[in-house]
Amino acid sequence: MAHMLKRTLIKPLLAMLLAIPAPASAREPAALADLAFLEGAWRSGDGDFVFEEIWSGAEGGVMTAMARGVSGGNLQVLEYIVVAEEPDGVVMRFKHYNDDFTTWEADAPISLSLEAVAENDVTFIAGPASQEVKSIRYWMPEAGTLQADIVLLENGEEGGFSLTFARMSE
Repeated sequence: MAHMLKRTLIKPLLAMLLAIPAPASAREPAALADLAFLEGAWRSGDGDFVFEEIWSGAEGGVMTAMARGVSGGNLQVLEYIVVAEEPDGVVMRFKHYNDDFTTWEADAPISLSLEAVAENDVTFIAGPASQEVKSIRYWMPEAGTLQADIVLLENGEEGGFSLTFARMSE
């Protein structure tokens, strides 16, 4: 009887144990695939100030973006962004350009590392040597809307701004 009781308990117990999912392994390192939601053309603002970003899909280990800021009908800034998978993680580098194609940055581009990743939400953080940009967060508060939150260091003070983009029709 005890033998029969063990058999009747063991089978269902074993089935239950096998049905329990294995513990989730640690998250895979961040990759360009985490930025796929950025792909496409985005526009923020209307009227006096308009800012656009156009993101390519990942290819060859990089994503690129071009940005343009226009105020009062005049070009204020151009920006070229490269996001690359590197041995130490995903890195964003960018430079700003004036309308005559001279750069705002005197030497190297601004460089940030991808530090936080969630679904449709990424945050890039600057290293300790950065004197200008502390972080940039891109996230989608809803379908078809992209928000960029930029934290700046200005004269040792933290400040910044946010841009809310709508996907441009294709």
